[in-house]
Amino acid sequence: MLFLALCALGAAHAAEPPKLSKDQIKKGDLADKSKNIDMTPGLQDYCRLLYGCNLKVPEGACPSPEVVGKGSIVYDNERCSEAREFSRRGVGPDHPQWGYRLYRFLGFEYRVTYEIHDTLPISRERLEYLVNDIPLAAKLVTHYQKEPYTAEYVDAARTHFKGTNGKRMRGEAKRIAGSYEEMQLFYLGSGTVEWGPWTLVGPAMMDFKYWELPGGKKVGYRVKILVFPGNSVINTIMNLGMFRGLVKGKISGVLSDISETAKKLQASGGNDLKQGPAWSGAEKKKIETLLQIP
Repeated sequence: MLFLALCALGAAHAAEPPKLSKDQIKKGDLADKSKNIDMTPGLQDYCRLLYGCNLKVPEGACPSPEVVGKGSIVYDNERCSEAREFSRRGVGPDHPQWGYRLYRFLGFEYRVTYEIHDTLPISRERLEYLVNDIPLAAKLVTHYQKEPYTAEYVDAARTHFKGTNGKRMRGEAKRIAGSYEEMQLFYLGSGTVEWGPWTLVGPAMMDFKYWELPGGKKVGYRVKILVFPGNSVINTIMNLGMFRGLVKGKISGVLSDISETAKKLQASGGNDLKQGPAWSGAEKKKIETLLQIP
């Protein structure tokens, strides 16, 4: 599915940055304790973003702006847009699960954005049904397109999943904001991908926005994927025309698989699945429910 492309496009660090330690998060007056905070590169990225974008700094989380330093990044509206959007949505720098990890990523010096606009031959209701059951969607795409997609949830809330697309793409992602009501979903993930001579590992973020089109059974969408190269060399590679072509080709391939699967499922009415031994009773019931959705 589309969200597996997110898992694949992380291309920054070999490992995720650590969360703030108890020694790094000091309680009390910042001015008095700022010099005692251990200034790691990750914390510097995090704090520079908060100060640069005029976001609320959690008490005791950052040294003073003078200690943090300004760096080379220009924090204009474009650079601060995602951080301000998440803060507005209640996923702020002090969020217990995502605060440091998310804003540290958004504070990386290097970043590359891939954005695609297109349509899918599927109703909003069917799309949302599949997005809400990514393992089923992955299995349907595998069946109709003969592409080896897998996906499974790793939490009871069904917002965190891990998946693969063949041997060269694997990763995990979790929905951190957005809703079906507003037709916009935000995912943060990390993964490993092998493209040509490159094996890249790291974090990525996806903003998936969709809307209904006139006539029904068709939606338009905009996918924005933000990746965080960890250094200037990787940043240069990810901006190469050849690499961008590979990335866009992979995303387009995933989207094509989704479109073709939707068409084939509609044409068959699911008859080729109902009798297949590869599908459990529970999966067949889900498919029947899916086909009853306009």
